[in-house]
Amino acid sequence: MRGERRYYDIAPIIMMILAAIGASVQAPRAIQLFLPGGALPSREIRFTLTREDGGAEVLFTDTKGKYQLTGDLAREGEYTIVIEGDRRVYDTTTRRFRIMRNVTYVPIFLRPLNGEAPPPKEIVDVYVYDAKAPAEAKAAYEQAMKAVSENSPEAAISEFTRALSLYPQYLRALNDLGALYLKLKRLDEAVSTFTQAISFNPRFYFARLNLGVAYNRQGRFDESIRVLDKLVKDQPSLSNARILLAEALLFSQQTDAAMEQLRLALADKNLESSLRADAHLRLGFLLSREERYAAAAPELEKAIAINPKVAQAHLYLGGALLNLKKMAEAEVALQKAYELGGSSVAGAQFYLGQLYYLQQKYELSQLAFEQYLKDMPDAPNAAQVRSLVEKIKAAMKEKRE
Repeated sequence: MRGERRYYDIAPIIMMILAAIGASVQAPRAIQLFLPGGALPSREIRFTLTREDGGAEVLFTDTKGKYQLTGDLAREGEYTIVIEGDRRVYDTTTRRFRIMRNVTYVPIFLRPLNGEAPPPKEIVDVYVYDAKAPAEAKAAYEQAMKAVSENSPEAAISEFTRALSLYPQYLRALNDLGALYLKLKRLDEAVSTFTQAISFNPRFYFARLNLGVAYNRQGRFDESIRVLDKLVKDQPSLSNARILLAEALLFSQQTDAAMEQLRLALADKNLESSLRADAHLRLGFLLSREERYAAAAPELEKAIAINPKVAQAHLYLGGALLNLKKMAEAEVALQKAYELGGSSVAGAQFYLGQLYYLQQKYELSQLAFEQYLKDMPDAPNAAQVRSLVEKIKAAMKEKRE
């Protein structure tokens, strides 16, 4: 009895200690795999998990695709997970993710077979999915958006993933989580998240548009073209998608197709002004690259009329005008470009050096070329420019003598 009494005496103390530390105790960290379309697996799935120090382990989920992280695998840091495709439902999936202080749940969305999202049995509006979200998931989503507005990405990711753990088909949460990954330059995670949203509803154009953005930033231009070309065919009035498609086409050396998309975007009378300026700038750049300077200059002037603070627009305009032998106008545009962008548009000084050299204003030419070399000492043409500066110096010295 005395021993039993001592137990009851210390029990309240133990409970007080547990209560005191309860706020700092986190739920066990876990990975949850989702099949394309959002369903949970019905069997164990084998995967390889690699830590940032190179340590790798081959593991198995439970029969519902969940694996609880313990020991070294639960530490904060970056991990890479690889799940080999089953050749029936999902393709081989590789994804990097980070475990941070507040993250207890990591959703992993398996890639659809052949990279294509399976068509749903019926197309349902995004609001129908959102309306089905349970109250707790909606509350987590609201907390995530609050954290985004407060510039707390770690807390936002934690709340987004909590919302998705409660309701995996929460399209708005998936899209906004993907957008946050884009902002944080966590592009693999962004692609995975947008792809999962599209697998639920291929008509969800926000996720399709954002997936195109992510592919462009990754340099995966063929995949971007595939996604965005389908999008503009489904939504011909979505002009911002045409501008993104033009970017992918440009980097894929499909210049004519890129210009066509830009012209179609510019034909949209409702195109937002900043997007219109960007489209004029891109079209002017493409025309200049093809040495169609007379056509390029008006496009660049239109871009500047909408937004006069973009240094690149003044730079490209100055280059076009220089090639059109409009020296006075080119000088003004190039000086404005450098005023706005400084060393980020060092090419303006290179063009000014050329301009002054053609006008036989050798001192100004020398100064411009030297500034260019100061801004870009490792430029591909640095040796040629240095040689030209020496020739200018010699010519001026000879002229003085």
